[in-house]
Amino acid sequence: MTNDLIIFGADTGDVVAVGLSGKRKWSFRAKRSILAAPYVNEEGMCFVGSYDGFMYAIDSNTGYVSWRFRATGPIISSPIQRNGLLFFGSADNNLYAINVQNGRERWKFNANKPIVSSPVIHESSLYFGGTDENFYCLEMETGKERWKVKIGGQITASPCIAADLILVGSLDHKLYAFPLVG
Repeated sequence: MTNDLIIFGADTGDVVAVGLSGKRKWSFRAKRSILAAPYVNEEGMCFVGSYDGFMYAIDSNTGYVSWRFRATGPIISSPIQRNGLLFFGSADNNLYAINVQNGRERWKFNANKPIVSSPVIHESSLYFGGTDENFYCLEMETGKERWKVKIGGQITASPCIAADLILVGSLDHKLYAFPLVG
């Protein structure tokens, strides 16, 4: 929800903005399903990934698509933004960092298996899990791997930060906690 709008995606590929009264303000249709929540930044740009492999930048006030970035596989993780960069994972095995102004790729990190986990940021570190059973910490500005930990199952859940820990669940039915250090 932003600027008195509720913006959501649907399995049909529709991205819809409705006012608090329930009246539709605008809609946009991607070619494939929207499976993750959109992210709206402070400037009012809505970023949403689709199963069609595109990350769309949509003006939340008008519904105008400012740019779109093509990954080589479906995007099923929610994006997050920091320092002018948008971060998200893709089923093409990559975590992308793209410029929020123009949609140009800054860097990408290949995890060798699909990334469905949405990343989180703490200070200058970017954290996410992979279906390769690794939990990653990358340097946010460059995409350089700081560390990774192999755990007992695929990570499809998004991590969260609580106090001085980063927590993530795995398909091995365990919750893992790591200290927040780069």
